[in-house]
Parts: sequence; structure tokens; C-alpha cells
Amino acid sequence: MRRNLIVCALLAVTTSAALAHAADPAAGQGPGWTGITNPKDVINARQELMEHIEILMEPIDTLQVKDTQDPDKVRAAAETISAMLLAVPHLFPPTTNLYDAKVQMPATLALPAIWKDFATFYQLAAAASSAAEVMANAHGLGPMRNASLRLRASCDACHALFLRPYAPPKVLDSDYKFDFDSALRKK
Repeated sequence: MRRNLIVCALLAVTTSAALAHAADPAAGQGPGWTGITNPKDVINARQELMEHIEILMEPIDTLQVKDTQDPDKVRAAAETISAMLLAVPHLFPPTTNLYDAKVQMPATLALPAIWKDFATFYQLAAAASSAAEVMANAHGLGPMRNASLRLRASCDACHALFLRPYAPPKVLDSDYKFDFDSALRKK
């Protein structure tokens, strides 16, 4: 029920926004067009959403190594993730394509491939949402574990294509020779 309400709300917002912009191209310049007026805020919002999804994934991923004491809590986390994943593609307007491969800490880790193949990105988000919904409705340890694997695989499939891979920091020779005593000495 909650999922249907969220889907309806997202469709209403995106449809009315598209119709308004088609009727008046200048409409994209006013309040509420945060993808245009505040793209970095949209990037921050999606980063926060993804961080919270990852926090909610913790008990779901943990099912692979140990039983849960509270299956209802795990299912509730999956239900919330399902709804959140429906919103994810809507937080990627083209104006937030600010990835810069030359920068160590770019404004976003979302790769330009998202906007080159947005249909695939959209489908992968929907598939992950569906996998989370299956997880939310799973009962018994075996089905819950299977559903958790499918959910994680759905997330990882999208990240493999559209998220900059993690690169650990490089340790330089100067790092080993850093004089902490001088740097931390009170003056």
C-alpha cells in the first residue's frame, strides 16, 4: 500500500513537471526546479538516501552469516528500501552529471554512463526495488536469505555500471616520513 502511494506521488510529480516544462520552457528556472537551480543539493540528497539505504541493508546482508532475532525488523528495512529505490532515478537529473575523473573527490561518484543509458539505470533501480519488495514479503530463514542475495546482487549490478569503483588511497613515501611530533607539538 505504501509503495503504491509513493509510486503514484512520484508519477504525479514527474508528469506534472514534464507538462509544465513543455507548456512553458522558462518554468524550469523557478522555485522547485532544484536539478537546475541547486544541482549540488540534489547530489547531496541522493548521497544521503544511498547512505541510509546502505544502513538499512546491514541486517539484510547479515542474514548470510547469522540468523536474525527480529525477522519483522529485517522485512521492514526491505520494505523501506523498496520505496526508497523508487525515488532514486528521480534524483539524477542531467544537471547533476558533475563527475570529474581527474578529481580525487569529485562532486559525485555517479558516472556519466547513467545519463548515456538512463533507461538501463532506471530499469536496474526498478529491479532492485522489486527485489527489496520480495525480501519484505519473504518468510522463513531460507527464503529470506535467498531474497537478501537477490537484493544485494540487484544493487551491485547497478553500482558496477554506474558508480565509480572504489580506489583505496595511495600511501606515498612522504607519508611514512611524516614528522608527527613536530606537527602535534604544542606551541
